[in-house]
Amino acid sequence: MRVRVLLVDDDRAILQTLSAILQMEDAEVITADCARSAIEQLSGENFDLVITDMRMETPNAGIDVVQAAAVLEPRPLIMILTAFPIPDADARGAGASSVMLKSSDPFTTVKQLRNVVRAAAVAKKPPASAPSVEPGVQQKSPR
Repeated sequence: MRVRVLLVDDDRAILQTLSAILQMEDAEVITADCARSAIEQLSGENFDLVITDMRMETPNAGIDVVQAAAVLEPRPLIMILTAFPIPDADARGAGASSVMLKSSDPFTTVKQLRNVVRAAAVAKKPPASAPSVEPGVQQKSPR
């Protein structure tokens, strides 16, 4: 199952680079370049994962995206992407699942994105159910 990702960042180069990395992980990526646009996307579509920059049109624009995503059903995994460290407690209090620092190390970035896409894929899978039995058919017990 492909993971649907909403990727939000006001820096076009970062948006394109992260989008390419996510697509290499077989994710379907929708991008937004500001919080307002991201919130509009969230109101009209379902996503398995939302990755948002923190500082865009305002210093806390990413929190607006997080809060909009956190009330959705089904609730996507939500990651804040930032160059400015914020306390995990603040991010989690707003509704984020995790925080990723923008890194100059491409290997670290790829690894973190791969892990979050895998986590979203696992969360997306429906729980395994017991095999169904046709009405009137009795199951034989194993011997």
